[in-house]
Amino acid sequence: MFDVKSVNETFRIIKEHFYDYQVNEEEISTENASGRILNEDITAREDMPPFDRSSVDGFAVIAKETFGASESMPAQMHLSGEVKMGETPKFEIKRGCAAYVPTGGELPKGSDAVVMVEYSEDFGDGDIFLNKTVAPGNNVVFRGDDVKKDSVVIKAGRKLRNQDIAMIAGLGYEKIKVRRRLKIGIISTGDEVIEIHEDPEGAQVRDMNAYGVYSMAREMGMEPKKYGIAKDDYEEIDRLVRKALEENDMVVISGGSSVGTKDVTVKVIDSLGEPGVLLHGIAVKPGKPTIIGRVGNKAVIGLPGHPASAFVIFQIFVKKILQAMENDDKAFEPYMEAVMLTNYPSNSGREEYLSVRLKNDGDKLWAEPVFGKSGMISLMTEADGYVHIKRESEGLNKNQSVKVRLF
Repeated sequence: MFDVKSVNETFRIIKEHFYDYQVNEEEISTENASGRILNEDITAREDMPPFDRSSVDGFAVIAKETFGASESMPAQMHLSGEVKMGETPKFEIKRGCAAYVPTGGELPKGSDAVVMVEYSEDFGDGDIFLNKTVAPGNNVVFRGDDVKKDSVVIKAGRKLRNQDIAMIAGLGYEKIKVRRRLKIGIISTGDEVIEIHEDPEGAQVRDMNAYGVYSMAREMGMEPKKYGIAKDDYEEIDRLVRKALEENDMVVISGGSSVGTKDVTVKVIDSLGEPGVLLHGIAVKPGKPTIIGRVGNKAVIGLPGHPASAFVIFQIFVKKILQAMENDDKAFEPYMEAVMLTNYPSNSGREEYLSVRLKNDGDKLWAEPVFGKSGMISLMTEADGYVHIKRESEGLNKNQSVKVRLF
């Protein structure tokens, strides 16, 4: 029988056994680095911006020359020139003078503020009338305001986002060092499971899980590889798992995790090496018969054979293992606030991950339970995400606010 662990116990086991997995690094182009784990500190090679620049279209001035300016009594300035984008001005702003500068343009020497063009009047006589007072620094980004030279801008260990890529590119890094993507081997088991190009006979079913897991793994940034289907035979499963374990950082075995005469996955994992099976059974619905093991420093996971259960367990617990192995403490799980459309009773004595579809009526975002049995893959195709129902809860009430974790 299962030695069932709670969700929190499972998360503690995952962190204890898989945190900060060591992998080699590789150098890749900056443009291909989004979603990768940075393996070096990114240090600013120069100030950013490298010059004082305007943050608006307007007129560069000496701020104190505008003090007291208003619509009824504008400050009259002589136009010294116009700043061209990408060029350093060859003139200087002196008292009583101003110069047009576009957004992003470099400020001429002597100026320390910019009056927005909306607060100016130009009669074409060589002077400009400014009806707005500005203080020193108004509408100006000074040299180094964004980033100072030699400062560490992004630390090693960050999972790079699109805005990080823009910053790295702005600092002149064409290539950066990142952690190699974690490799995951995928094995399906079961006498009834056949390849997707085959026609089922009798009680046979096509191998949906391998393709679902493959797709989820790629979306999470791993390099997946399918190792085929093993019959419910100890030697066959053992052979495939050993091969996959040798070539990957993590192995997922679909099916064979329940307690039964043919469910040999747990025995195989325990025979591969220390410490072996860490847990067999999580107090969740769906997905109770989940196996999590470790062989050496690599993860081996036994997923339920039911596609919907396998999908949910992978999204929650295998993702948590990945985050631990990547030392990703700040992983953000995207969610949306919604309101329950109906009552949903839940008193199963275990934590439940309820699949829901989202509906927007213009005023509210509603979460509607997707009803069905745990083996139905249509639950997943109709669902937008899930709501986590705590073990001690008796369910969810209509009009109750909930967080929907997005698939």
